Amino acid sequence: MKYRSKKVFAAAGASLAVAAGAGGALASGTRGSAAPANGPGPVAIASYLGLTPAELRAQLRSGKTLAQIALAQGKTVAGLEDAIYADVQAHLDRAVTNGHLSGTQEQALLAQLKAHLDDIVNHALPGRGMLGQRRPAFGAAVASYLGLTGAELRTQLRSGKSLAQIATAQGKSVDSLKAAILAAAKKKLDGAVTNDRLTTAQEKAILDRLAAHLDELVNRTRH
Repeated sequence: MKYRSKKVFAAAGASLAVAAGAGGALASGTRGSAAPANGPGPVAIASYLGLTPAELRAQLRSGKTLAQIALAQGKTVAGLEDAIYADVQAHLDRAVTNGHLSGTQEQALLAQLKAHLDDIVNHALPGRGMLGQRRPAFGAAVASYLGLTGAELRTQLRSGKSLAQIATAQGKSVDSLKAAILAAAKKKLDGAVTNDRLTTAQEKAILDRLAAHLDELVNRTRH
């Protein structure tokens, strides 16, 4: 029973993460990161905005933020944030009612969501995002820096190695690996700024978030 409770709480946390990363889930269009049709996040956001998930995906892939899309659809950013919060709360309420979460656990998850709502709706996601997938974004640039093909890098990551471990085995320093990831990210984002899909302020915010999570990114393993 204890194991089941832990598993359910982890699932609830994952649902919250889906809501927080809804833009990334929609932009990537992957089954692994998108919520189910009746789950929190992407579907509810698309519905609030008066769009289909496919239409919302297309706009996110163009580099727009959820906030920008909301304004273009005649919605307020505050209303969008309220819709995200209400959707997650409804799912967590059911988990509490079914005995899968405690009221305290629900409040902790909702507080975490509320603290990040501004970041969620203002986060631009050119292409497939930064940190939302098991293998790193800009995989081709990372593989090239490590002297590997994309397929070779994927194979090593799937075997349970971290990027830091792979870099060390390839005779590269972890600091240089992190610098290469940042450089690849900046190059891609610079193009989005040039094409008016991002502002320089948005680019800086994305790069700052990436820099803050680089240690986690390069040391993450699949097991």
